[in-house]
Amino acid sequence: MTRILAVAANTYRETVRERVLYNLVLFAVLMTLSGLLMKQLSIRQDERIIKDIGLAAMELFGTLIAVFMGVGLVSKEIERRSLYPLLAKPLGRSEFILGKFAGLGFTLLVNVAVMTAGLYVTLAATHAVFDPNLLKAVYTMLLGLLLVVALALLFSALSSSMLMAAVGTVIVVVAGHFSDIVRNMQQVVPGMPGWLSQALYYALPNFRNFDLKSRVVHFDPVPFSDLGWISLYATAYLGVVLALALAVFRSRDLV
Repeated sequence: MTRILAVAANTYRETVRERVLYNLVLFAVLMTLSGLLMKQLSIRQDERIIKDIGLAAMELFGTLIAVFMGVGLVSKEIERRSLYPLLAKPLGRSEFILGKFAGLGFTLLVNVAVMTAGLYVTLAATHAVFDPNLLKAVYTMLLGLLLVVALALLFSALSSSMLMAAVGTVIVVVAGHFSDIVRNMQQVVPGMPGWLSQALYYALPNFRNFDLKSRVVHFDPVPFSDLGWISLYATAYLGVVLALALAVFRSRDLV
């Protein structure tokens, strides 16, 4: 556990030095603040526009951070040949992967917290009532982002090319956001067997499960039982994806 935490801390320090990270967070905060302007232009003067734009910006830029930093966690270490002295020390490959996941996961947690604070500040500037239910949408969003990190790690372990790893991760993430279309793909693609579309539906991560934006923005109730089910789903899928990433990385020839 100590070695995993050491890798995680080092990964966090590396990611916070990346300029692209600050650029993405800045754009997310600016998009949230732009909700103020959209609110003034709207006929209906309410905070739902700000919440909708803010949560959407957090999800979009959080996903970009998870994908484009996640695919480089392994590939950059191999390219810079800094991985070999690490593995020559008493550090297992599993500890390396889990440490990288924890490090980028903590980076996302910090950035999501910053963007959430920015959203609440923007809402406070409009004299909106403090809405704790926003945190429910942020929580499930963070679970989805952690799953994106795990997928990026898996593809990074599969391929030495950052481009191929990024493309593979984006394809799976986009397909997961359109899971309903995947489930009914046999109705769109002639000749496609129904069992194949069903198999793809259950194999792909269903990112729609993590999307509570619409329910929170429109003040629909989100019981804690729903949050518990979503947490269980995320934990199970994270376990499977990380196990696959560990198995692939252990079997990979790094010479």
